[in-house]
Amino acid sequence: MKVNAQYFGNSSQVSDPFESQYFTNRYLANPSMAGIDSGLTLNAAYRQQYSGMPGAPVTGAFTADYNPGKRVGVGLIAYNDKAGLINRTRFALTYAYHLPLNRFDQQLHFGLSAAFAHTSLDPKGITGDQTDPAIAQFNARKNTFEVDYGMAYTDPHITLQASLFNVLGYAEKSGNNTSDISTFYAAAAYKFNFEGTVNSIEPEATFQGVKKYNSLLNVGANLILLHRILNFTAMMGTQGNVSLGTGVTYKNLLGLQLFYLTQTTQVRNYTNGNFEMALWLFIARKK
Repeated sequence: MKVNAQYFGNSSQVSDPFESQYFTNRYLANPSMAGIDSGLTLNAAYRQQYSGMPGAPVTGAFTADYNPGKRVGVGLIAYNDKAGLINRTRFALTYAYHLPLNRFDQQLHFGLSAAFAHTSLDPKGITGDQTDPAIAQFNARKNTFEVDYGMAYTDPHITLQASLFNVLGYAEKSGNNTSDISTFYAAAAYKFNFEGTVNSIEPEATFQGVKKYNSLLNVGANLILLHRILNFTAMMGTQGNVSLGTGVTYKNLLGLQLFYLTQTTQVRNYTNGNFEMALWLFIARKK
């Protein structure tokens, strides 16, 4: 069984994106979500995939997005993924523009990310000739420059999203033989607000295009309770995997989220599921 690393825009395991991208940190999958909230938002996520397997992927991500006013949002994404001997890093800077439509909080959002990605091979883990010139040639490859584009529509209930990953790659003939790469992402969600113990329920459906692979559909919902202190999430995918998450928020400023994702039906007999932990902090954010 082959184990690969992943990241958005140039992913070899696109079937397992961060679960926190669906509700907790939508900026991970859509540049237009940078600075959508007032103030500064910091997010950190850690994921262990294929628990119990040697060389299983370990992924970390950090995002920071800020709304300085004047309808502008800026953001930063730092991503690292290590699987076996392969180590991938990606850094992206984002500019977003948030356009109000009317007094009912309807907005259009547009975002553009410029990213540099690098892939390296750890020679210390190689069983064999560590001085092989092919190893040095692999690690001497230049960084990859990528551009991601996102847009969205939001109002107090509806969130519609669309993203294109590695836009420059569509025109590169050299990448025609590459497969398992995320090409686009789309999502639609509707939030029902309530008074009482249950604060809101937000169903969501997402659709992700994958080069030379079947597109991925996920459906689920986010349930928020007890004055927005406690939440539960669940998502189910067409590959036969299910994710469950729960989290707590302190005074709308600090939050912790835990996820467990079952494996797809093809590998369920070989390994345990994926575990993910996400932590976020809101600074100078309106309550």
